[in-house]
Amino acid sequence: MADLSRGVSTTLGYVLNLGVAAILVTTLMISAGTLVEDQRERAVDTQLDVVGERVASDLEAADRLARASDGGTVRYVIEMPPRVAGSAYEVRVNPGGNDTVVLESDLPREEVAVAVDVETTLNASVHDGGRLVAVYDAKNDTLVVDDA
Repeated sequence: MADLSRGVSTTLGYVLNLGVAAILVTTLMISAGTLVEDQRERAVDTQLDVVGERVASDLEAADRLARASDGGTVRYVIEMPPRVAGSAYEVRVNPGGNDTVVLESDLPREEVAVAVDVETTLNASVHDGGRLVAVYDAKNDTLVVDDA
């Protein structure tokens, strides 16, 4: 009778090798996906922080101009990118009356709050990312932020 154990061990070894290779490839793909997602979250967070600082700085500049205008007209354009790291975001100016700017992205969901140092009252408003304008309302001594 012929010895069949040699043929079985070759086939079994081949199947085991394929199984181990499949497990390794799956593990690498899952790890790479998680790494990419983490990198995107950090990129969105960093860009929101930079944009928030720029908006706060522009609002502070508009405040200084409004105080120096002695009741005159001030219209200050705030340029922001429409998206950060490929994600749309929302800008909330002075939510809750605490002189902050809060930026929140859609996907991934990230939120950054930046303090604004102004003496003029900021009206609360919500806008999508993009171009904004800060207008000084001399009658009410407020800065109103609106879409440009």
